[in-house]
Amino acid sequence: MAHSHLPIQHLMKQMENFASETSNLNCRPSWINDFVDEIADIFNPFDEVGRVGFDCQFTEECWEVGLFLGSTEIVGGQRDGQFIAASFQFDLLQLLDRFESVNRFHFNFLEQSDSSTNNDPSSAYITIEGHLTDLEIVRLNVYATPPEEAGPGFRKTHDGKIDTV
Repeated sequence: MAHSHLPIQHLMKQMENFASETSNLNCRPSWINDFVDEIADIFNPFDEVGRVGFDCQFTEECWEVGLFLGSTEIVGGQRDGQFIAASFQFDLLQLLDRFESVNRFHFNFLEQSDSSTNNDPSSAYITIEGHLTDLEIVRLNVYATPPEEAGPGFRKTHDGKIDTV
């Protein structure tokens, strides 16, 4: 019994380490989170609702952000398991207004080698690279369709009911 405090101290230390590791998982600066939120607001889905997904990584040159509107998975019926990319409008002038200066701005369209793949985000996307401020450089890719690994944003049943995922 004299050493019963050691396991508790060890457990407390593990909890401190876990809390520290968990806080490091989201190492993006707050300004990049704000930027992602601003750009997400530019998506205008043709349906009533849409869910914006994103990927954000720091490269050797800058922060690289990829945004896309989530797809809908059909559940039941003849089209069960199909993913339907969301139709949307995206105002490019609003996008340009988010940058202080722009170094690159172009549209990319790549031929898909496999016609069975209809959710290849690299097939059509807009790239803009520039400064948000004097110090903050961002490369933003806005994808026409979400990557497969993103999974659906919604599930739609054969009776028309739509649920978020």
